[in-house]
Amino acid sequence: MRTFIILSSVFLFFGCQRDSHENRLVPQNENAIEQSKGFIDDASANRGPAVCNPNAYTITLESKTLVNGNWEWIWSVQNPNPGNGSNGTAQNLSHWGMQLGTCVPWSSVVGAAYSGNGIGWITFTPSYHTDPSQNCMTTPVLKFDFGTSGGAKSYYKLIVNQDFPPAWVPGYYKSGANTGCCIFNFDGIGCPGNEEE
Repeated sequence: MRTFIILSSVFLFFGCQRDSHENRLVPQNENAIEQSKGFIDDASANRGPAVCNPNAYTITLESKTLVNGNWEWIWSVQNPNPGNGSNGTAQNLSHWGMQLGTCVPWSSVVGAAYSGNGIGWITFTPSYHTDPSQNCMTTPVLKFDFGTSGGAKSYYKLIVNQDFPPAWVPGYYKSGANTGCCIFNFDGIGCPGNEEE
């Protein structure tokens, strides 16, 4: 009987030691499971790179009008799903820019402006160069350094001294860290023969 008690105690001791060792290897909660897979329970670390959504903002050619011998192009940009950039929402636009058609000489651009309501305009001297604040479009662009707020439209004007047709041209947007930067196509200043159907 004494031998049986000793053997039972030995088996029980080693069995408890094995169970204790296994419990240390098995994560005890969901956060520990994620950490054991190499994830860190930190929102900024889990965010990852922003995903490009070319439809995050609605860019509309509002008008192309002959005014005092120049052509005024006006676009609006609207965020149809404002939010923090998660679950299909888009953060406020920081700025956006466009490429011009290959037939459009920079000398034909005579002015630019932006507006929060399409009535009161803030003019600026436009330039055509790369925008170092983003890395999704690395070619020269005309940058509109004005964004959006919530779901309200913002307006952008470009004045040129020649008549060019609307055409599907590339542009880019820059927003917060979650929505990021993306290239899209929109109804912009194009070249004859490239007009949208």
